[in-house]
Amino acid sequence: MSTPTSSTSSRYPSKCKCSVPPALLTSWTCHNPGRRFLASKYLFCKFFRWVDEEQSEWQRDVINQLLLEKKMLRSDNENLLVEKSQLVKQVIELRAENHLLKKKKDFGKINTAPLKTRMKRLPKILYVIIVFVIILAYFMKQV
Repeated sequence: MSTPTSSTSSRYPSKCKCSVPPALLTSWTCHNPGRRFLASKYLFCKFFRWVDEEQSEWQRDVINQLLLEKKMLRSDNENLLVEKSQLVKQVIELRAENHLLKKKKDFGKINTAPLKTRMKRLPKILYVIIVFVIILAYFMKQV
């Protein structure tokens, strides 16, 4: 809360009926939005004085419209935060699912890789075996 300026403090008492300095407050009712006033801190005192002049109809309407827009923006913001948290949760779930799928894919590669390698080497091995048999047969004739 701000303190009253020197001009307001000279126009209004520095203490209320209960000998306590009044509090500077702001009204947020529809009829007096944003209007400042002095009031006692204690309800039994019932001290009350407006600090600001009364607002025109136009000022009241503009302030009330701005307050309504502020409330709607807060609501939209809260909805977006909820939606964001749901999307973050979905991203985490999708990443976990993606990780499991990659593991399954890698598991399949590990099992099939040696077989593919052996299949590629098979013609070379057959070639070596045939050459070995020919050489062996040649030496068998020599003996």
